[in-house]
Amino acid sequence: MLKSNRRQGSGAPDRPRWYRRVSWWQVILWGLAAAAAAYAWSLQVDYADVPAGSTDWWIFSGSTRTIMRRVGICCTVIMILIPASLAGLATIRARRARQRETAQIAQRVRTINSVIAPLAAHLQRLAHLDPGETLPRERLAGEAVKATLAGLFDLHGGWSSQVRVCFFRVEGEAPDRRLVPENHHGRGKKSTCTVYEGDGGRGTEAFRALDARQARSWQDGNGEAEPSGWSRDKEYKSFLAVYVATETVLFGMITMDAIDPEAFHPKVDLPTVQTVADLYAAILAGLSAPKDHPDLSGATFEQ
Repeated sequence: MLKSNRRQGSGAPDRPRWYRRVSWWQVILWGLAAAAAAYAWSLQVDYADVPAGSTDWWIFSGSTRTIMRRVGICCTVIMILIPASLAGLATIRARRARQRETAQIAQRVRTINSVIAPLAAHLQRLAHLDPGETLPRERLAGEAVKATLAGLFDLHGGWSSQVRVCFFRVEGEAPDRRLVPENHHGRGKKSTCTVYEGDGGRGTEAFRALDARQARSWQDGNGEAEPSGWSRDKEYKSFLAVYVATETVLFGMITMDAIDPEAFHPKVDLPTVQTVADLYAAILAGLSAPKDHPDLSGATFEQ
């Protein structure tokens, strides 16, 4: 089951409540056992020695015939309520299943409309560009990163979610590479923190994940160790980090952070964000051109 989280469109596995884990045959057995126990107890009372109306419980007051009639009525009611309750539970489960399906379809539609479709359009435009058309390629590069970051931001709740999406570009050569913040969308200002490879902390861990083509996530309060370079003084309490790379070229990293520690669900969000990052990497790879390729103005294209 997917439950709605604090941000719009979020979902995560949830444990059903106890009454939803009870099967129909367990309910029937419990009902039969309760009815049989009440009936057996009534048979153990020596009604000849108990004056009528002397018992405190309504069902066991009066004559033996009256008591047996009441017990029979109770057993009949129980046997009617059991299938009625099961039918009601089945209706509730079916309605919630339809609601979950509707929410999942809406989430897929938002993913396609907010992120996938714009990036696909940029890839289509890129296919018609000549490598020498420098200005259109630069304009397309700016539009692509804005579409990527804004799309991920809208997909995860927009301005009401207090989410920030950042793109860090890789500069330099190993072992002296660095991640430089280039663009951002959402909460607060753009990050100004440059991360350096081999710093023994945050930078080392970041480039280890990037080189291995691995995504990272963390949530405050989930029992995991605090990530390198993070302290509880930071405003955000959860984050995702995915690589932007092809098989041979590492372009950078996209990060998402939020004030809400439960803003992201890694099993759902990491694959989605990584797919978007792969599309953006394909655009960046297409925008790259040989350095000696002349543009339309006669200059050379700088990668």
